[in-house]
Amino acid sequence: MDAVFHACVPLAPGTSSLLPVSALAAVDGDAHRAALEKYDDTPERRRLRDTVIPGMGRRWTEVVFLSPVHPHAIWQAWAEIRGRRRPPMEFWAIPAADLPEGSVVLDRTLTATGDPIDPREVTPFDRASHRAALTTTPQNRAWLEQCARRGVSGAWFHGIPHVLAPDPVPLEHAHVVSWEVAP
Repeated sequence: MDAVFHACVPLAPGTSSLLPVSALAAVDGDAHRAALEKYDDTPERRRLRDTVIPGMGRRWTEVVFLSPVHPHAIWQAWAEIRGRRRPPMEFWAIPAADLPEGSVVLDRTLTATGDPIDPREVTPFDRASHRAALTTTPQNRAWLEQCARRGVSGAWFHGIPHVLAPDPVPLEHAHVVSWEVAP
């Protein structure tokens, strides 16, 4: 499967694309404020808003975040770890070929959340050769295990590289997948 994934969220009025958080300000002020509020829970996450992506010249809020791992892999890992399934959730499966030029992969292994990103953590995204991963990363699985031990749920895609798109991501060729359904 040559797709990347994003949770199905309401699109901004009059759009048919996923927009960076910063672009929401011009089309839906309430959605923009709500998206920024998600970064208010810790000092590290507050610093993320202004974190610059090396090689892109854009801040964290000026890109669209996508997962190269099929959502079912995270759902399956959670079910194995917790012994129970997560509620249904839908994701857009977006053809890699539809991503804007200049998209990159961020694999944050050298720096911590809120710190400046090391340029070695950013590589060009190859639309032609991309194939969605059907298993999660060891880092993500360890994170999910840690969440289970603490009795919390969330940040399911922590420990997974992110594909960052510098411009709106069109959904014309995307299709919806449910994370409880194996690809």
